[in-house]
Formats: sequence, C-alpha cells, structure tokens
Amino acid sequence: MGISYEPLQPDVAERIDNLFGHKNCLIEVNPGKVLMPPRYEEIGDRIRSLEVRPDDVWVVSYPRTGSTWAQEMVWCIGNDLDFERAKMVQQFRTPLIELTAVMSHDEDGFTQALGDSVDLVANMPSPRFIKSHLTWDLLPEKMSTVKPKVVYVARNPKDMCVSYYHYCQLVHRLTGGFEEFAELFMQDKAPVGPIWRHILSFWEKRDEPNVLFLKYEDMKRDLPSQIRRTAEFLGKKIDDASVEKLVDYLSFDKMKKNPAVNLEVVMAQKYGEERMKNADAKFIRKGQIGDYKNHMSEEMIAKFDAWTEENLAGTGLSFE
Repeated sequence: MGISYEPLQPDVAERIDNLFGHKNCLIEVNPGKVLMPPRYEEIGDRIRSLEVRPDDVWVVSYPRTGSTWAQEMVWCIGNDLDFERAKMVQQFRTPLIELTAVMSHDEDGFTQALGDSVDLVANMPSPRFIKSHLTWDLLPEKMSTVKPKVVYVARNPKDMCVSYYHYCQLVHRLTGGFEEFAELFMQDKAPVGPIWRHILSFWEKRDEPNVLFLKYEDMKRDLPSQIRRTAEFLGKKIDDASVEKLVDYLSFDKMKKNPAVNLEVVMAQKYGEERMKNADAKFIRKGQIGDYKNHMSEEMIAKFDAWTEENLAGTGLSFE
C-alpha cells in the first residue's frame, strides 16, 4: 500500500494556518487522512520501508497520552533499570521516528542537533526502543510480518485534547482559543488527524501476543501493576524492590525535573530560562485525570462524550 500526499481543503488549511502561524503548515497523508507537516513527504516512504528487527520495542500513541511517561517506563524495564544510562536524552534512547517532520517548522534550529530521526532509528544497535505517533498504516510495512513488540498507550480523549492544546502552544507556538482547537480535534483536523482510527487500529490488535494496550488512567491509578504487566510482556523479571524504585523514578515530580525526558529543560537552554518560566504551557503539565473539567464547558463535555460514544459503540473499549 503506497503513501499519497495531498494539500488540505482550502477552508481547513486556512483555519489551521491561522492557528499555527505558518502557511501550508500541514498536508493530508493517506492512508488514514493523517495530518503532518509537508516535510513528512521526505521521510514517509523511508519509514514504511525501514528494516524491522524481531527484538525491536515500539511505543506508539496519539500525542499527549502520557506516552513520554510510558516510554520511560518501557525503556527502564527493557534495560534492567539502568538509571545511569537513562540520563541520556530520551530522543537518543527512544527516538520519535517522525521527529524530523514534526519539528520541521522549528525556525530556531532547536532540533537540528538531533539529526535525521529516521537515520537515528535505522542506525541504532539492537535492541532498539522506538517511539511513534503514526497510525498503524504509516509504520514500517514489515511490522505485520516481523511482529516486534508494540506497546500502545491510550487516554481519555477529553484530557488528551486539553494536554495537546497546551503542548501545541508550548512547542508549536499555537495561537487561538481552546474551543477552536477542540473543534478541530473532534473534526479529525488537529495535527496527526483522526484519533479513533488511530486508537482502534491498535485496540483491534490487543490480543496479538506482540501487542500490549495500556491506558494512561490505569497507570495513574495503579502504576506498580502496570509495571509488572509491562515487564511480563517484555519478558523481564522484576522484583518488588525494583518495582518500588521504578515507581519513585517515574513519579510526576521527578519526571518534571528530569532533563532527559522534560523537553522544557532542553528548550530553556535554547530559548532562555526566562521565556520558559513565563510560558503558560508546560511540557509535563499536571499529570492528572479529569483536568478537562477545568477547561471545558458542560456543553463541550456533552459533545465530547456523544462523539466518543458514537465512535466506540460495539468496540468493547471505554474510557473513564
């Protein structure tokens, strides 16, 4: 199945361009009506044809599902809690394979030092830990035959939308109100595009032995059990003392202060600490369940709930 690239419909393109301050800032990538920056055309086919190794571990999600948190948990378990090596910046340990395209509007050269993200993945020694926000159809074609381990992370779409809005403000300099962004999100026109096609394509694979489907809410409510579940999936033994150490390492306060995982620390070096201190948005924000109640009207909550119910009917998947 080949990849095709198309410009957005003029009215949609204008809405998105106005929000992000870039002309023609996103294109439609098919299959899947995925919305990505135009530079994705340079790497899309390279990702599809990437060599897949049996001992790869992929962490996949829609953006802002707690994937940075889950990614760190997976890497630590897979590397026997090597906290010393974990001091290396996360993008070099568990690179986001499409980062070169995602950050292509970075006018300050913020990500240039990270190099080409596809080359970074291709040249990593095994076992590789790789992250992506792409849909199943845009991941390497050989995923279906080689069957590496895939950890998928999902989250309540209301909280996900709120977190995504703040992330886009911080990293992509989004302007405009939350309600406008939320409307785009529900219309499948936020960056990355349709969320239900993304989530359900992995939910349908949840019973395959190489796929682990995690929910952010389960990790928040009982992280030790999700650590043990992930360790079993990865074929790693982990004792109670190690679980306790990892829970402490993954605590919200420690993740927020960790320069290897918190993008703000790196951004402060580039843009200056003063700008980051004054920023309304944060890369690692609150780590809460239900924060959407602080941002959404009752009418919007009802609209989100009806949209969610319609799309999840008959799937067996639910969110709190």
